[in-house]
Amino acid sequence: MNSTRATPLLRAFVGALLVVTIAPSFVHAHHILGTPHYAYDEDYPQTPILTYRVNAGEYDVKMTGYPGKLEPGQRCSLHLYIHHKESGELLDVPVTMTVTQDRFLLEDPLVYGPMEARLDERIYKYHPHFEAEADYLITVRFEVDGAEWSIDLPLVVGEPKSPWMMLGAGAGGLMLMLLVGRAIAIKRSRTQRQRVLTPAQQ
Repeated sequence: MNSTRATPLLRAFVGALLVVTIAPSFVHAHHILGTPHYAYDEDYPQTPILTYRVNAGEYDVKMTGYPGKLEPGQRCSLHLYIHHKESGELLDVPVTMTVTQDRFLLEDPLVYGPMEARLDERIYKYHPHFEAEADYLITVRFEVDGAEWSIDLPLVVGEPKSPWMMLGAGAGGLMLMLLVGRAIAIKRSRTQRQRVLTPAQQ
């Protein structure tokens, strides 16, 4: 690899990195990102529970995950509870859940669903299974009063490496490769000049 080839490659990498990190994301009117919190069950105070609370128009959405801190290979229970803010009436419509593995820059593979559930004992029940230690994205979709809602809920299984760390390692590897390629090109150039100068000097 010479310096003329390395420069376009470096520019392409930097451009892709800027697009990923600073490009604005266009969010639909009824698309919500929920934030997870950890709580403890009243019956089992020693067991952490993953909880989400999100507002969807006139409705409050709450989801709980058991166990709260998942490990690879575990089957979990996700319970979804949706009720009207003022009347407290439970929403009784089909609610679809899908789970994808969040792979940052690569395509996100589907690992669960789409699974449709109906109201069962005042909640919607789902039972996904997670084989790999990774970051996941739970997407819940339902329609109410003619409006479609899509809620994204992040979920972490195990202790996966940060995608930013992996990206940094990849960038460091690329820079090292470019530096090595440039050093080799300079060394070859010097060797060729020495071969040209030697006969003339003799």
